[in-house]
Amino acid sequence: MQLNKREKIAVGLGGISLLLFVVLQFLVFPLADKRARLVKGLALREKEVVEMRVMQGRYREISKQSGSLTSLLAQREASFSLFSFLEKNAADSQVKEQIAYMKPSESPKNELFKQSRVEMKLQAISLKQLVDFLKKTESTENLVGIDKITIQQNSKESATLDVTLNMVSVDQVVGATLQ
Repeated sequence: MQLNKREKIAVGLGGISLLLFVVLQFLVFPLADKRARLVKGLALREKEVVEMRVMQGRYREISKQSGSLTSLLAQREASFSLFSFLEKNAADSQVKEQIAYMKPSESPKNELFKQSRVEMKLQAISLKQLVDFLKKTESTENLVGIDKITIQQNSKESATLDVTLNMVSVDQVVGATLQ
């Protein structure tokens, strides 16, 4: 079977078109898709590296704070007890007679710190007595603070308050050893 010149050109163009289609479909487009996926993956990895550096900075900051807590704990008396500390400060502030109760309580689980808690209720105290007690009690050097405070006006005596305090003290940094 003989093809004339026009048919040969048409078959040649069809063959070239088919070859071009095959090259584009099976070589160029897959390479372009793979390149796009690699660029996207690289951008994702760069973002992850930035996040890891931020986390590393946070970790260093927390480690530094933990170290400072450990040093504060090392400076505090070895026999420190939150309960006795609060009792002593209540006596010094002249509010010991107004203590209705003091209850040590379980501290919630914390991954970073071991804590002591004491709930105490003071009845019929003046605002000045409360402020004096809080000044003596809230202490960064002893790592004692107020977790929760409830203040109500005393219904029996005028110009006095009923106060419920939840005091917390850091006893130990978990994972750190004290000497």
